[in-house]
Amino acid sequence: MKVAIMPNLTRDHAYETMVNLCKALDNLDITYLFLPETASEISLSEEKIISQSELKDNVDFLIAIGGDGTMIRAAQIALPLNLPILGINAGRLAYLMGLESDEMELLDKLLTGDYYIEDRLVLQIDVYDNSKNHILSDYCINEVVFARGAEIKLTSLDLYCDNRFINRYNSDGLIISTPTGSTAYNLSAGGPIVDPRIESVILSPICPHSLVERTIIFSSDSEFEIVNPGSTSHTLLSCDGRGSVYFGEKYSAHIKKSEMKVKFLHLKDDTFMEILHKKMKT
Repeated sequence: MKVAIMPNLTRDHAYETMVNLCKALDNLDITYLFLPETASEISLSEEKIISQSELKDNVDFLIAIGGDGTMIRAAQIALPLNLPILGINAGRLAYLMGLESDEMELLDKLLTGDYYIEDRLVLQIDVYDNSKNHILSDYCINEVVFARGAEIKLTSLDLYCDNRFINRYNSDGLIISTPTGSTAYNLSAGGPIVDPRIESVILSPICPHSLVERTIIFSSDSEFEIVNPGSTSHTLLSCDGRGSVYFGEKYSAHIKKSEMKVKFLHLKDDTFMEILHKKMKT
């Protein structure tokens, strides 16, 4: 068995956790490799380095060390390769991580097959400019965010679902979230926490200028179009927090469920609600 390790070494305990992980894998006779970006931070021999393009045919799992942000970055790499991901917490809350740093003894389940893989919903987004030119395709594991830029002005965005007009939102922006992302920006914006077993898409306005605007939960089979009808503010679009692109007047974004699923590997049988209760108490 071979695994690739993706640590976020900016985290205080990530290096120590990585060292302990490597010792545990050595004891289990599991081969481990690192991506080149890790090799540039620590001293590694050539045989311990694997390129991203080589992952698909050469490793069985990807192991992320850090917080939820690290897990999402690892998932973005693993998604097109159909690779399962195991997360080890070296962050703070880390809802998505399957193991704590003091639970390395559970890694022997990788060899016995005593684990399960959970498929999570992923969103696909395509963006078009005001001349209908296709300018962006991307996938989102957490959320798509439309937000005003540096100017402190409301942005106006029109929402269509399955080709039917739903609403014009005058707000600081919109969050289109998966259940996985419901505990991320959506939660901070007052949106609901959704059990990831419930395939759905969550729309939460950010600081809406209204007395009645609320979050809406849609079927995962819904298809959405977000249109900038001519907002005077500088509107930006971001997928899973990866930079931002300009979302100008008459631009449109088409969002739907992807055929791909992100695969989270679990070595424990605790439920989403048990994890949430434990993390929210810390």
